[in-house]
Amino acid sequence: MSNITAKVKAYKSPSHNEDVRLDFVGDYSDSRNQAWATATPVINLTMYVKPEVAEKIDHGGSYTLTFERS
Repeated sequence: MSNITAKVKAYKSPSHNEDVRLDFVGDYSDSRNQAWATATPVINLTMYVKPEVAEKIDHGGSYTLTFERS
Protein backbone atom coordinates (compact mmCIF):
# COMPACT_ATOMS: atom_id res chain seq x y z
CA MET A 1 0.00 0.00 0.00
CA SER A 2 1.33 3.43 -0.86
CA ASN A 3 1.31 6.32 1.56
CA ILE A 4 -1.74 8.54 1.95
CA THR A 5 -1.30 12.27 2.41
CA ALA A 6 -3.81 14.70 3.85
CA LYS A 7 -3.63 18.48 3.51
CA VAL A 8 -4.46 20.15 6.82
CA LYS A 9 -4.44 23.50 8.58
CA ALA A 10 -2.96 23.76 12.07
CA TYR A 11 -4.35 25.72 14.99
CA LYS A 12 -2.70 26.19 18.39
CA SER A 13 -4.29 26.81 21.76
CA PRO A 14 -3.15 26.58 25.36
CA SER A 15 -4.05 23.44 27.26
CA HIS A 16 -4.77 22.75 30.90
CA ASN A 17 -1.10 22.09 31.68
CA GLU A 18 2.24 23.25 30.26
CA ASP A 19 1.61 21.56 26.91
CA VAL A 20 0.14 23.25 23.84
CA ARG A 21 -2.87 21.83 22.03
CA LEU A 22 -2.49 21.47 18.26
CA ASP A 23 -5.63 20.90 16.21
CA PHE A 24 -5.30 19.84 12.59
CA VAL A 25 -8.37 20.14 10.35
CA GLY A 26 -8.87 19.47 6.65
CA ASP A 27 -7.58 22.10 4.22
CA TYR A 28 -10.05 22.31 1.35
CA SER A 29 -8.40 25.02 -0.74
CA ASP A 30 -7.22 24.30 -4.28
CA SER A 31 -9.09 20.94 -4.45
CA ARG A 32 -6.72 19.51 -1.89
CA ASN A 33 -7.36 15.97 -0.69
CA GLN A 34 -9.15 14.91 -3.89
CA ALA A 35 -6.69 12.05 -4.31
CA TRP A 36 -8.30 10.14 -1.45
CA ALA A 37 -11.73 11.71 -0.87
CA THR A 38 -14.75 11.61 -3.17
CA ALA A 39 -16.42 14.50 -1.35
CA THR A 40 -15.32 17.19 1.07
CA PRO A 41 -13.14 15.19 3.47
CA VAL A 42 -13.31 15.49 7.20
CA ILE A 43 -10.19 15.06 9.27
CA ASN A 44 -9.66 16.06 12.87
CA LEU A 45 -6.44 15.38 14.73
CA THR A 46 -5.54 16.78 18.14
CA MET A 47 -2.10 16.55 19.70
CA TYR A 48 -0.73 17.89 22.97
CA VAL A 49 2.92 18.80 22.60
CA LYS A 50 5.67 20.56 24.50
CA PRO A 51 5.92 24.32 23.87
CA GLU A 52 9.24 23.93 22.04
CA VAL A 53 7.54 21.59 19.56
CA ALA A 54 4.53 23.89 19.14
CA GLU A 55 6.90 26.76 18.23
CA LYS A 56 7.67 24.92 14.98
CA ILE A 57 3.99 25.02 13.92
CA ASP A 58 2.44 28.18 12.45
CA HIS A 59 -1.07 28.93 13.71
CA GLY A 60 -3.32 28.71 10.63
CA GLY A 61 -0.48 27.25 8.56
CA SER A 62 -1.00 24.56 5.92
CA TYR A 63 0.72 21.20 6.35
CA THR A 64 0.80 17.78 4.75
CA LEU A 65 0.25 14.76 6.98
CA THR A 66 1.64 11.51 5.63
CA PHE A 67 0.17 8.21 6.75
CA GLU A 68 2.38 5.21 6.21
CA ARG A 69 2.02 1.73 7.55
CA SER A 70 4.61 0.87 10.18
